[in-house]
Amino acid sequence: MDRVFNKSYFVPLALKLKSTQRSDIVKFVLFSCLIVLIAPVIENSLYLFSFNYVVYEDFVSWYFPVGFRVVCYLFFPLRYWPALTVGFTLGQISYVWYFYDVPLDDIPYRLVSSACREFLILTPLVLAKLFKVRLDIQTVKSAVTVLFIAISYRFIRSMLIILPSDSQNKYRLIADEDRFEMMLAHQLGGIITTLIMLLFAFHAKTIYQQLNKLITKEVSTLLVQLCFCLTVFIGVYLFEPKSLYLLRMLAIFPLIWFSYRYGALGALSYASVTVISLLINVYGVNETELLLTTQLYIISYSVLALLLSAFVTELNKSKSALLEQNKELIELSTLTQNLATKVVNVQESERSQLSQELHDDIGQNLTALKTNIAILEKKTANHNELASTITRLQNVSSHMYDSVYRLMHWLRPRLLDELGLEAALKSELFSEHLNEAGIAYQCKVNGPIDSLNDDFKIAIFRICQEASTNAVKHSLATEFSIDITYQENELEIIICDNGIGLPEHKNSNSKGGFGVLGIVERVSVLKGKTQFKNGECGGLTIMINFTI
Repeated sequence: MDRVFNKSYFVPLALKLKSTQRSDIVKFVLFSCLIVLIAPVIENSLYLFSFNYVVYEDFVSWYFPVGFRVVCYLFFPLRYWPALTVGFTLGQISYVWYFYDVPLDDIPYRLVSSACREFLILTPLVLAKLFKVRLDIQTVKSAVTVLFIAISYRFIRSMLIILPSDSQNKYRLIADEDRFEMMLAHQLGGIITTLIMLLFAFHAKTIYQQLNKLITKEVSTLLVQLCFCLTVFIGVYLFEPKSLYLLRMLAIFPLIWFSYRYGALGALSYASVTVISLLINVYGVNETELLLTTQLYIISYSVLALLLSAFVTELNKSKSALLEQNKELIELSTLTQNLATKVVNVQESERSQLSQELHDDIGQNLTALKTNIAILEKKTANHNELASTITRLQNVSSHMYDSVYRLMHWLRPRLLDELGLEAALKSELFSEHLNEAGIAYQCKVNGPIDSLNDDFKIAIFRICQEASTNAVKHSLATEFSIDITYQENELEIIICDNGIGLPEHKNSNSKGGFGVLGIVERVSVLKGKTQFKNGECGGLTIMINFTI
């Protein structure tokens, strides 16, 4: 208690917390300043790079800065967005000043107005971040969300540039019949670069996440196949330049193969190589028709690669989860099977012990009782009334002896131990049991079933025992047969009756009823297969198969 109220205990703790907070703040400030310094440089570099992909002179180009902004906003936490916005705005101000001679006045006002406009454009992305929506390509849903947010950013930003009706809006100078085409081209000029940057960014992220797997035989094979595809396409193009249209169409098929064979890494790697090849092919050409045609292929490759990556990643995760669940199910099945084996063994041991107890104790006592009654009958032969009573006692004792004897042999027949399984199945034990219920019994055995181990012999006997008991109690049958075939390590047991069969809802691998359940459990313990089938004209057929 003294320690709790001791100031000397709290002061170092508070200082430690404050030092940690100070360290985090310093890191945040330094990184934010670094962003503000680097962002304008990258913004201007990408702006200059965009001049090599001019679709319509003075109006439309593949505008790479917008794609870079989208990627930064997607990957950076919200706390760094003000620094990103300031950096990008300074980049815009600098290249507008340098290339278009716009004076550097009212910079604070322009920074504030640009920041407000930027956050208005970022509304969908802000909402996604605030509601913690997944913004990755781990699932198809999240990939579609990323594409939607990225394209909506470009759409809103483009509309704010195109729609204003002031005199400085150069799109208002275009003829009405051409304006829609220009506006659409302006949209696509930003969308294509957004998709290219997303492709490269997620490719880099995938490589970073799989750094430990990069130096493997599979990745080496991937690189070799990528080089082979690239060499083939370049060779065909150099041999016949007019085949470019066909090559761009055929390039979709290797993308599907790489995504199937190597997953997200393969799809993104192939798409990145293909997009870079197309960018190199049209670099500095500035031909409207060629750029318009090429941008459709680049958009297709990029979107398809991102969606295929998401699909394959989600599929692989589902497959891994399913394999893990199957592994757990197999372990549970093994445990259940071991438990069932122990239960069957314990049950068999108890039956054997009970049969022995009946034989050693009750059986001997009943034998002694019958002997004493017989002696008493001889001594009282002249006493009629007493003799009739003794006769009734003798009948009762004989009935008790027969019941106990039958029960004892039903629990653990000595024939099974002394003569074997085939003799036990063909003995009076089954025929008498069934004949008492008015059921004719027939047993056929093909093969050396007595050579089976004790587990199989006991299981087969108990299965036939359960089936005959069910026939007596429930089937209303007049015929019951057992047909066993054992050859080439395959054991087949077919048990039939001509009774009422199983109810429909219990037909085919039924688990209903203790007798049927006992059969299924004994078969499953020995890894066999059971099938219950009702005949077309009535009756039940139980088909059991074992691989020994």
